[in-house]
Amino acid sequence: MSRFRLSAPRRVPGINTASLPDMIFTLLFFFMIVTHMRTVPVMTQLHLPTAQELQKLEEQSLLVYVIAGKDTTIQLNTRFIRPEEMPVHLATLKNNVVEENRGKMIAVLRIDKDLPMGLVNDIKHHLRQAGILTIHYSAEKSRSK
Repeated sequence: MSRFRLSAPRRVPGINTASLPDMIFTLLFFFMIVTHMRTVPVMTQLHLPTAQELQKLEEQSLLVYVIAGKDTTIQLNTRFIRPEEMPVHLATLKNNVVEENRGKMIAVLRIDKDLPMGLVNDIKHHLRQAGILTIHYSAEKSRSK
């Protein structure tokens, strides 16, 4: 009789997938942080004015982008409009927001630095009439010498 005993063949153990959801969540979280998402594409040519101090807005859902280029075309979010159409489109945008947040809407003006001031005043007047009283101006950071 032999001293060695024959046993059943060994099975390969299964792969432990307990940490897989943690790794997937970590990757998802990483890409959410490093990805910059632009909500409104700029479809007109502009040269922004410069500023010494700039501040980034955090709340993106209540923003209304008003972009006015050199050729006096107005882009309201992703749509080109004429200045006289602004009240109708602003009312539509306000109606799409939950009622308690309508007073918190913020207009972001990205206006070409050579645009006539009369058109800028007309835009601001339409925003006031629509009840959008907070206005932020977009600018490029000036280069210090």
